[in-house]
Amino acid sequence: MQEMIEPFKILGRNSNRLVKFFKEYEKLLEKPVENAYLLGKKLIEIEGLIKKFPDMDLKNRLITWLEHEEKRLEEHKEDFRIKFAQELNALFSREGKKLRGQYPLVRIGFYTVKIDFQFGEAVLFFGPEIEKIKSGIPLQPESIFKTIQGFDRELRNVKSTPDQIFKDLYKAYRRMLKLVDKPFGERLLITRVLSEYVIIKQSEKFFVDPRKNNFKEYPRVKLSFILYLLKKSGLLERGLRFHVATFDATVDKKHSFWILESEDGEGTHYSYLSFDKEMEV
Repeated sequence: MQEMIEPFKILGRNSNRLVKFFKEYEKLLEKPVENAYLLGKKLIEIEGLIKKFPDMDLKNRLITWLEHEEKRLEEHKEDFRIKFAQELNALFSREGKKLRGQYPLVRIGFYTVKIDFQFGEAVLFFGPEIEKIKSGIPLQPESIFKTIQGFDRELRNVKSTPDQIFKDLYKAYRRMLKLVDKPFGERLLITRVLSEYVIIKQSEKFFVDPRKNNFKEYPRVKLSFILYLLKKSGLLERGLRFHVATFDATVDKKHSFWILESEDGEGTHYSYLSFDKEMEV
């Protein structure tokens, strides 16, 4: 007898789950364009459940319904792409910024947004996919706008003046020369000099008690922006040189460093840094 009852129990459980999925799908349909990709995920769940039903007329009707909804979904997705671009462009236009590029990569100032319509998420990069800033951003114009605005505000918060940056970099260069026993004017790996720069920028509190809480972080993105400010100031003419990286070096972060060079997010990879011999004091 149990052999007869068990299939009906399974059918009952799957039917209840299907009803639950239909209600969730119906709720999402209240805003079909905004929820286009959520509707897609729900249809995949429904399709998987339909496959578990035994062959019968009801199953055929469900398959027909599913095919119809999938066609409608493509129209909603296309409308979403158009609306998404329009709303994102409107938000940044108010800030005087323009969107560039095309899906899946959209450029906005210093940043690149990689759009994943399939999973309904976006990934934010610094420059042309140089450094990943954040992944898993909901694919909503407002979420992307706020993420970039918040990060950009923090990035531009630099207390040192270009003149102070120049002096600190000079000091870091001198210290690294002593460590590797090289004469003034020699090229040094830019990443090694920047590591000394970060140490120089630590507070007295860190040297008294070098705990994590007393350490001030300088991520590559922040350092890239600091060097951008320095280059933009024109102070490099005092005798500071950045040496462009070879193509092979650009794939190794220990041997190259990307420096931002424009408000459009363009930049160059450099490997070495040096000061002119006339700068030695």
